[in-house]
Amino acid sequence: MKSGLPMAFNVRTIFAFAMAALMGGVLTSILSTQIILRYLETAGAIFPLATRAQAIWLDLNGFAPTLIALSAIGYAIAFPVARLISRRIGALRTTGYMLSGYVMIIVMIFAIELFYQTVLGSTITPIAAGRDVWGLAVIGLGGAAGGWVFAVLSPRKP
Repeated sequence: MKSGLPMAFNVRTIFAFAMAALMGGVLTSILSTQIILRYLETAGAIFPLATRAQAIWLDLNGFAPTLIALSAIGYAIAFPVARLISRRIGALRTTGYMLSGYVMIIVMIFAIELFYQTVLGSTITPIAAGRDVWGLAVIGLGGAAGGWVFAVLSPRKP
């Protein structure tokens, strides 16, 4: 039975989108936590497993909700572009969604920094894991994972 809604708004697509935002935000938060701990380790700090687990838990409760919301906004822009491109070239659907999620996280980090600098007049880096290329490369994997989830769970157009 057809609902009359366009494919972009069917229940399966909405579920896939929600799961992608959840996965992308949570995994990006976990990766960000580990990058920060790694930066501190290079300065001589030591983090036992229990401390790492506690840091993850605190970030999942404090940082992840914001990342999930920002990821949802970013995916709402990135996924339609990925869909359009993959349809134009006739291939690479999953790779396209993963790449769009990866790029979305990096663009989001730069946009947040730009906001802090221009609107707030601040020179701090609000998401410290994105301070260098290595950190950006790693946290981008969280966005790519969200793209993969969307590609797997969303319906394919015949």
